[in-house]
Order: sequence, then C-alpha cells, then structure tokens
Amino acid sequence: MKWFTRLLGASFVALVLALAQPSVEAGRVGGPFANAATVPGAESVYYDIPFFAGEPAVVTLVGNRRTILELYVYDGDGHITTGVGRWDRKTATVDVYRTGVFRVEVRNLGIAPNTFAIQTN
Repeated sequence: MKWFTRLLGASFVALVLALAQPSVEAGRVGGPFANAATVPGAESVYYDIPFFAGEPAVVTLVGNRRTILELYVYDGDGHITTGVGRWDRKTATVDVYRTGVFRVEVRNLGIAPNTFAIQTN
C-alpha cells in the first residue's frame, strides 16, 4: 500500500509541474527535463544537467509535504545557488555564463522519505 501511495503522490506532483509551465523558454541542452523520484530521510539525490550559456537555468522542485527539502545548483566553477521557497517547494534560477553541466542536489532535511518532482526549463 505504501508504494501505491508514493506512486500516486509522485504522479500528482508530476502533473502539477506539467501544468505549471515556467515562463522562461530556454535553458537545458536537449529541452526541458522533468523527473519524479524519492529521496530517503537525511540523504540527497543528485542530477547532472547540461545548460546553454547566455540562458537562465530554472530548476523547480515540488515535494510531498512530508519533510523539508533543500535545492542546490552547483556550476563547474564551484558556485552554488540555493533554491528559494517554502518547506518542500523551491525554485533556483542561475545565470549560465558558460555552457556546461550543472550538478543539482535535492537534500531531505527530515527523517522520512519524500517523493518529489523536479523540472527544468
């Protein structure tokens, strides 16, 4: 039953993100990216995502409201951008000055697992 609840929650979050299209129309190499996953309690999940230079990179995170999630975006030079928002709904916007791969970290600050959806422009 737990897996069904998680699947249903992840599907709902993915649907919400699909309906809430970001206003920025550029960014990720290969087009927009969306994924649903679960981050265990007190752990992180990472994504390596390529972005074009000169275009803003927008990363949006929506969790299932069970725990607080943090969103961090790291560029190749070690610069870090932190997502802004409440509880487990965060958005990070990065001015990409050089085309490259950015590391996106979703960190769970709670002890329970949190199913989330992540989307880029």
